Amino acid sequence: MDTYKTPVNTIGLYDKTCNFMHPNPQIDRSLTIGTVCFLINKNEKKVLLLDRARSPMKNKVTGVGGKTNFEEDIYSSCIREIKEETGFDAKNLRLNGIIKTVAQSLNSPWILFVYSTDEFTGKQIECPEGKLFWADIDDVTSHDLIGFIRELLPSVFSGGLVEGTIIHDNEGNVLDKLIKVIKH
Repeated sequence: MDTYKTPVNTIGLYDKTCNFMHPNPQIDRSLTIGTVCFLINKNEKKVLLLDRARSPMKNKVTGVGGKTNFEEDIYSSCIREIKEETGFDAKNLRLNGIIKTVAQSLNSPWILFVYSTDEFTGKQIECPEGKLFWADIDDVTSHDLIGFIRELLPSVFSGGLVEGTIIHDNEGNVLDKLIKVIKH
């Protein structure tokens, strides 16, 4: 297992043993469980992306996904989100990451399950969350990606698996990270 820590702008949220230190232990410590998925068209070498129409991170680009409901398992939640946001029926999702994302404001921690698939059918619909578009995989970084999504895409495209924590500002720009590569 490879481990790397590449602080972009260390903001003092980790102690010397890389444990997360909350600066205000009195605030709500609840987490949101969610998913993000990248649908890949291998023949055309494209990935389906979403240009967000709403805050937070309005006008930033990401994959499709969202919150996992209490009664759902995580995988089924991702399948549901894909259907709701794209119209596609997806299957055989590959897990590419489990990431804790924490906004610098510390009011929106998520455990994010990152998936990808190249197995989907159906007809693309208009997304209620923003504008869907197909991007060339080789050119994906030219889009205004949410910063932590930019960090995760190499694992998605290589079929790898990562785990870690990413601290970001309210626009999704990475401020600090601790990512472990589980599988290349």
